[in-house]
Amino acid sequence: MGQLKKNSEIKASAREYLLGNYVRVISVQFLFLFFSWGISTVWGAIPGTGTGVMILTGALTFFSYVLIQVLIFGLSRMYLKLCCRMSYGMSDLFGGLRDNRVVLSALLLAALQFVFTFPADVLALLSLSSKDPSLATLSLIVRLVGMLIYYIIWLPFSQLYYVLLDLPDKGVGDCIRISFWLMKGQKLKLVGIQLSFIPLILLSILTVGIGMIWVTPYMNASYACFHLNLTDVKSAG
Repeated sequence: MGQLKKNSEIKASAREYLLGNYVRVISVQFLFLFFSWGISTVWGAIPGTGTGVMILTGALTFFSYVLIQVLIFGLSRMYLKLCCRMSYGMSDLFGGLRDNRVVLSALLLAALQFVFTFPADVLALLSLSSKDPSLATLSLIVRLVGMLIYYIIWLPFSQLYYVLLDLPDKGVGDCIRISFWLMKGQKLKLVGIQLSFIPLILLSILTVGIGMIWVTPYMNASYACFHLNLTDVKSAG
């Protein structure tokens, strides 16, 4: 049975695959950010804080989560192709829209995200209308706790989009079970890889975020390399 690579080895593989590909990858990454930003800010233009506004805001927020999840699948598709030395392009970003399994998976993950993050949005809207600073503080606390809970729940699902790509003939339920199987005993490994990018992210802050243009592809390519290594090791076992 093979062994998982060290985090440094996984990141080294990501850097190797990115060589000569940064311009195209960054272009797709910018397109993702543009659409994500546009989708996520649409609901912010709705005035008022009444019940009807809350319901409409909630519906639009959930819809935006679904669309962004589909785009995240597209990014995963591009980076997996990159790390498999396959041809890729901007069309990969929207490839999930044509796959019912992706849309269903996006609905599931969006629902989980919505449950744990929208209550904070409601409190934030109420704090704006009431001018009560305690509500703003509570909103921040609820948001941080909700994000943490969602992240913990998301970890077993973290390989789902990759599995959907690896196994196009499998249903969503089977792909979820495979994602859980792949991540069994490996959650801290993924967390460690993610945490290892914190120094680079902090350095990017000093460049007013410009450094993230290079750091973000590095991160995403590393996650794709992690999946490939994880799949090889688990399959061999």
